[in-house]
Amino acid sequence: MAETYCGKTCAECAYKEQSGCPGCKSGPGRQFGGDCGLAKCVREKGHETCDTCGFRGNCGTRRSSADMPEYRRRKQEAEKARLEAVARRAPVLGKWLWILFWLVVIGNIPGLMSIDVLAGIAPGVFMTGQILGVLCTAVYGGILLRLQSEEDRYHTAGVCALIAAAVNLLVSLIAGIGETPTWTLVFTLPAAVFVLVGEYHEFIGHSVVLSGVDGELGWKWENLWKWTIGLELGMLGGIVIMLIIPFLGAVAVLGAAVGMVVVSILRMVYLYRTARAFRDYLA
Repeated sequence: MAETYCGKTCAECAYKEQSGCPGCKSGPGRQFGGDCGLAKCVREKGHETCDTCGFRGNCGTRRSSADMPEYRRRKQEAEKARLEAVARRAPVLGKWLWILFWLVVIGNIPGLMSIDVLAGIAPGVFMTGQILGVLCTAVYGGILLRLQSEEDRYHTAGVCALIAAAVNLLVSLIAGIGETPTWTLVFTLPAAVFVLVGEYHEFIGHSVVLSGVDGELGWKWENLWKWTIGLELGMLGGIVIMLIIPFLGAVAVLGAAVGMVVVSILRMVYLYRTARAFRDYLA
């Protein structure tokens, strides 16, 4: 039985000792876990070596076999560099994403304190909730800016969060305890756009840093953004429909509102899992 699939002699390979290769059929050409495309091709066609294949004369895969050891060496070096980069980022991401998660959890308290119902019943609680909400958003944006050294998208997300916090503070001060003037929409509508842009960059940023750590979770962050923008458009569409068909529009708005609650919960779950992934990576 030949020691290689392509016909080369292991003893003559210049990369055998350099890469610590145990031999073709025990190393890169092994059936499970091997990374040699030529070995896979031979096995799939039912041959022992390339020499018994009728297409060997015009086979591009066989012609590239001489470069395969160098290709595998570059691939191993790239993988090593990637793992070193993840190991370097893991302490920072594990720490600050964990803080972000708890900030989101704590941020639900000011949200409950600043619901419109409390504006007339307990104006002090309402105003305190609004101020705390602005503070949580500002701190959240500051942490995202702290993470910009690990992923550029966090910078944009942090800036958008700080702009949204500044606008919310301005509107709260203008409104005071009474009703919010209609003209403040000049500020709040652009702020809503900044929030969406910030969420997009944050979610994609999470997806990027998870590459090589938890690809499935990274894919879920990308999908979560699609659901977020879809529900926002659904809410806007429902409001427009309410002007024409009130009942149908109300149903659409209610459905979008329920969906947003689900997305908010998933966001907390994904943020927890993302922070935990980097903390576990360190362990």
